[in-house]
Amino acid sequence: MIKYIRSYIVHYLIRRALVSLSRSKKVVNLSDASTIGILFSMIEEQDYLYVNSIVNQLITKGKEVRIIGYLPHKQIPNYYIAKLKMDIITLKDLNLIGICKKPFVESFIQEEFDLLIDLSADDYLPLNYISGVSHASFKAGRYSEKMIEVYDFMVKKPEGMEGKRFSETVIGYLQTINT
Repeated sequence: MIKYIRSYIVHYLIRRALVSLSRSKKVVNLSDASTIGILFSMIEEQDYLYVNSIVNQLITKGKEVRIIGYLPHKQIPNYYIAKLKMDIITLKDLNLIGICKKPFVESFIQEEFDLLIDLSADDYLPLNYISGVSHASFKAGRYSEKMIEVYDFMVKKPEGMEGKRFSETVIGYLQTINT
């Protein structure tokens, strides 16, 4: 019941923010974007390693990349190595309804990325909120009825697909879109 109430409140706040949010919408693929924001869920080490490899590829291509990872635990795991452009949200960073108000999150939301990619394969309220109120020009993420108004491009996740495979699918689509 509490989870349902939190979800309702967060999605209400997103809808309310969308009314006043002014962003210049445009279709951008991965190769045309110069600034990219990435959101991902760090459930296991392979998620972290995969996102790291994507970020390294994008940086070598001259892209400016900022990342926020969500860890649905209170402690940061040993395999996580702090990086300059990567921040992590844990359960202890969230307020009562599931929103993180840390300065790096507010800065991420205000940044006008060419492309915002939500690579999370499941529904996480902190990531939904960030992508919902973000000022990015083009937003891509997992298909969800609640997020139709938010994302400009959505990829449906088949039942049973693991997180890394879903992320690879989203990246593949974003490389070919608008070419």
